Amino acid sequence: MNADNPAPAIGEEISSRGPTYFDNLVLENLLESFMELAAEVWTIRDRQAVLETVLKSQGIDAATLIEQHRPDEAELATRKALREEFVARLLAGFLRRSDSKETIA
Repeated sequence: MNADNPAPAIGEEISSRGPTYFDNLVLENLLESFMELAAEVWTIRDRQAVLETVLKSQGIDAATLIEQHRPDEAELATRKALREEFVARLLAGFLRRSDSKETIA
């Protein structure tokens, strides 16, 4: 710390944009989104492992039951619709045109 480069105010680093890795804002945003998604996936995997452990301690082998499960046509259709909605939301930002604020439907 010196007079030319004073320390940031307490808490300023928390509300700032954070470290920058690329000169391109789009790449920065993609990296940030990727890291958020990775953190969410890890949280879900960790919670699933805990849930399977807790259930197993209660005599329920959820991991085996999940592997043995065979969905019927109605369940498959529901899961497909949910997956397609999820993918559409996830990829919506990529459909924006740089010369327009409109999105492709």
